[in-house]
Amino acid sequence: MPTDASDNGSMSSLRVRSRRTPSIASIAGFMEYLSPSELSSPETPFGIQIGDPAAPVTAAIVAPMVSANAIGIAETRSDALLITAAPLITHPLTAIRSDDPVGERIVRLIEKRVGLLVLPSSIAAAPGGLDDALAARLGLAGTSALRQTACESLFKIGVYVPPEAADSLLFAASEAGAGYIGNYSHCSFQSPGTGTFLPEDGATPTIGTVGTLERVNEVRLEMIVPQRELQGALAAILDAHPYEEVAYDVIALRNPGAPYGRGRVGDLPLPVHIDTILSQIQDALPGVSIRCSHQPSSPISRLAVTSGMSDGLTREAARSGAGAFIVGVASPEDLLIAGSGAIVLIEIGFAASVGPGLERLCDQLSRTFGDDGVEVIRCSQ
Repeated sequence: MPTDASDNGSMSSLRVRSRRTPSIASIAGFMEYLSPSELSSPETPFGIQIGDPAAPVTAAIVAPMVSANAIGIAETRSDALLITAAPLITHPLTAIRSDDPVGERIVRLIEKRVGLLVLPSSIAAAPGGLDDALAARLGLAGTSALRQTACESLFKIGVYVPPEAADSLLFAASEAGAGYIGNYSHCSFQSPGTGTFLPEDGATPTIGTVGTLERVNEVRLEMIVPQRELQGALAAILDAHPYEEVAYDVIALRNPGAPYGRGRVGDLPLPVHIDTILSQIQDALPGVSIRCSHQPSSPISRLAVTSGMSDGLTREAARSGAGAFIVGVASPEDLLIAGSGAIVLIEIGFAASVGPGLERLCDQLSRTFGDDGVEVIRCSQ
């Protein structure tokens, strides 16, 4: 309901962003924003594996896995958080021993008070995630997913607002991620109507008086928002709204949101020999160790890639018409399929395959938490 203008003015000071030290939990929340955990494989552990969620973070070390090198870097920083693409703890532990490779790393992290945050598997499938980053680094454009895994949930926010405040609310919600449909932003539907309210004792209405039923012209503003932007969009709406009490509703939609899928496949500009593809990998990922299943005589016109583990995608890659499939780590089944001559299998190693995506993640972390004093460090191994 409408509130006194002086209340609105005093709230504006709360919108000035103050510097704060992020916690492990807040950085984990940012990862949830980038790639919702509900879209991750339940078989793969992720999230905070070591540390206090409330612990402050002043250094974030991003690495493919919990390597001795990554731990060594983290140990030199205070309030450090190690962020990895592969989990350290993959199954319930019955003991933590320093003479065990996994136990030794757990002990070191705990002794040095280094937190461990494992990225969800959905970060590989997410738009702009690990698979997209690898495809882009290798120059593969116009790709599609080899296997669609899920679609992000969509919601519709409906909020009632005075006509004169509708545009400011529209822009606030859009800046927070609502109202995007395809290549269009600020998408909304607005319908006029009459709102009623009766200010009770304790209310400070701008319009009307306490104890009297009021009728005012209002607009219902409706916008679509993906799940990962929902809380931010609601906060922006409540912050920008002129009323003391905001009337709004959130409706879950069955419309499919952004697709999430593993692997990427696309056509090359021109058919090329396998040697050209291998050279391109060397140029894009300096120092990478490459293992190629065989050397076909015919040129390759369609290429597939996936970061990390192959996840049994070699069959889908062959069925998609790809002549070669670049993976981080192949399974015995993948090698068997490649051995039949159905597709060329190119292994580049786990670290190299997730490297381009982790570089993107470092940039995102720096832009989001750099002003709060968090040093972001990229560890390639």
